This record gives sequence, C-alpha cells and structure tokens, in this order.
Amino acid sequence: MSVRSAVLRQPFFLLIAGCLLSSVDAMAEDATTTWRAVILEPADGPTTSEPAHPLPPGSQIPAVNEPSVAEPPVVEPALTPEQLALRDRLRNCLAYYFYRPDSTQRRSPWAVMHAIIGFGVDTRLLAGDREVNAIAWLCANGPCHGMQLLAPAASSVGVRNGPGYQGHDGQLLAILAQSRVKIDYPLVVQGQRFSIGELVRAEQLSCRAGTELTFKLIGLAHYLDPEAAWRNDQGEAWNVARLVKEELAQPIVGAACGGTHRLMGFSYAVHNREKSGRPLDGQWERAKDYLEQYHAYTFRLQNADGSFSTSWFARRGDQPDLDRRLDTTGHTLEWLAYSLPKTQLSDPRLVRAVEYLIDLMWRYRGREWDIGPRGHAIHALSLYDERAFDGRLGQRAEDLAAHRRGGRPAEVVERPLVSGAPSR
Repeated sequence: MSVRSAVLRQPFFLLIAGCLLSSVDAMAEDATTTWRAVILEPADGPTTSEPAHPLPPGSQIPAVNEPSVAEPPVVEPALTPEQLALRDRLRNCLAYYFYRPDSTQRRSPWAVMHAIIGFGVDTRLLAGDREVNAIAWLCANGPCHGMQLLAPAASSVGVRNGPGYQGHDGQLLAILAQSRVKIDYPLVVQGQRFSIGELVRAEQLSCRAGTELTFKLIGLAHYLDPEAAWRNDQGEAWNVARLVKEELAQPIVGAACGGTHRLMGFSYAVHNREKSGRPLDGQWERAKDYLEQYHAYTFRLQNADGSFSTSWFARRGDQPDLDRRLDTTGHTLEWLAYSLPKTQLSDPRLVRAVEYLIDLMWRYRGREWDIGPRGHAIHALSLYDERAFDGRLGQRAEDLAAHRRGGRPAEVVERPLVSGAPSR
C-alpha cells in the first residue's frame, strides 16, 4: 500500500512548531515564536509517512522532493479595477475575523477544528495569555475547553467522537487535508509521537460499506495515491474508487450540511485524480459528471441577491434567518470555490455569491455567529481569495496585514441582505 503526500497534486504546507517536542506547552510555545509554513513545489514520488525529524528553532527547512527542472511560471492576466476592489473588500472582511482568534478555554475540539477550517495552517488560538498556532495545539493534543481530541488506540492514534469531539468519522483528517498539512506532521498523544500518516492508516482500517464515508473520502483522496488499495480491519478490500462508489450510492439531500461535504469529497477525488495525470474513468468519470450536474443545479437554485438556497439542494429557499443564510451560502460557496474550474471564478453568478457573503459577514461582524457555519463561510472566502486573487495559505498574516485596521470594505453596496426582517 502506497501512501503519498498531497505534494503529488498541489502545493502543500510543512508546519514547523520549532523543536517539535512531545509536550503540549513546548509545542505551543514554539508555535507562537518560530512556527512557519513553507510552500514546497509539487513533485513526483512518495514521501515518508513517518514523523518529521525535529529541527532546532531558526533552522532552514530542507526542500522535500523538489523537481529537478522548474516549471515555467503561469502568467495570470492582470486584475481589473472591479476585481481589485472585490479583493480588497474580501480581505478586509477576512482580516476582521483573522485578528480575533478564539480561545482554547472557551472552545471544544470540534469548535477548534471549525476555527481551523477557515484559515488552515494560519489559524491562531489564545491559550491563556499566549497566542498559539491552532494546528500545532490540536495535533499536540492540547486541551480545548478541558477536552482532548486524540486518544491512544492499539499502537496507533485514535480520535474521540461525540459532542465536542469529532461529529463524523474522519472529520479531523478531512480538516487537516483541507488545510494541506503534510502527511508526516506529528501527532502527540500521552507522550507518544505519531504522524498524520498513521491517522490515514487508522481511517483506512475503519472503512465500512453503507456508512457515511464523506469525510474519509476528503482526507484519503488527498493523502493517498488515487490507485491506493488496502484492507480494512475486517479483511475487506478497499480503494479510493470504492470510496467514491459508496458515496455516489448515498443521497445528497439529507447528508451532512445539506450534502455540501459529500460534494466536496467527490471534488477532492476528481481533482486529485486529474492532478495525478491518470484518466477520469470508471468511478471518477461518474463523480465528475455528477459534480457538473450539481454545479448547474446549484446556480438554478440561487437567489436574486446572490445567496444560495436556504433549503440546501432540496428546493429553492430564501428564508430571512441570518444564521441559516450564513450556513447555506457559506457551505455552498465553499464547495463551489474549490470545485469550479478556475475559468469560472469570474462567472457573474459566483461573484454575486462572494459579494453577498462578504456583505453579510461584514455588516453583522459583531454578531455571535455559530463557529461551524462561520468557519466554513471564512473558508469559502479564503478559497476564493487563493484561487482568484493568489491569496497565500501559510502567509495569511502577511496578506491581511494591510487590511488589519481596514474599516468599511471598499465599494460596499447597501442593499437588503434578506427578503424579510432579520431573525434578531
């Protein structure tokens, strides 16, 4: 069985929390001072699933599997004045949330995972009077509202499920995959050191037919070679194509968060198959056709103000409740911002959705949004910033620094955000 890094398919980010020591305090302390993210070039060939060797603070990060011949840079067309204005509005909005980190004392592991989904490897947390990197804290099993997410499990690493912990099997792996954390990044449980590669293996072993495999698909499609095959702990044969097939047999309507996460799983599988250079045949072809149908259907359900249906994919919906609108438009735009071809990022329908979400999150920025929908809405804008405006995951603080004291985003159009009165 071959475990391959996400570097095969897209740039990935190696998180360094100084000397990656086994204690939470040391790991978190380093996260406040010497943590850095290095963007590495995509390359062919597997990388190890063993933990990375610790590096002393200030050390140079060695290149991993860099290509011997650099690819010529892709020259992107210059942004139009309208696009520049949208980028500034978007980044002003992101900066407001980025510079207001959540607290480990207040937030459970589930909530911290949803803080991480927004800004990925750049996410910060307050741990007492210190500011720490959220992924370093979570992977070191730092306490979140007095709860620890990771647990030892039969010579490997386990993830606790239940209220305040994982809400779905494979959720932590999916969050790490979407944050593009390197597969050999360490996990520390009761002084024992594991890696994300071992978490990948644990998720492979627990695959079951007829169950929700949505979050496993996101994580395993990202970290595994598309042709990877394995056996679960009951001896059943599995591969990525079977995960796709199992998920295609499940409905969208009624699935987690309206089905947007299931669609994201298909998108990860198709995208990474394409990046591997292999043909989109079999289950990948089915998934691609399915996604294209849902892209068209989603825009047919879009509301006139740019928001997406508050009834998810079941029917048209335009409920006035602001929390519902953030939840549905945030999740739907998150999936579209990741899965649509880059040539469609300037589609007026998608731009209207981006504008709507910026306006909603900025106008009600003092509102106590639920952290789950808020995290996915931030991720939607972050993804759009990365793909449309070359925002840099791993360097978010630098990109947003100029917007930190930004007041009202430029060119905000005062228009009703809902057809009726706000919910509160």
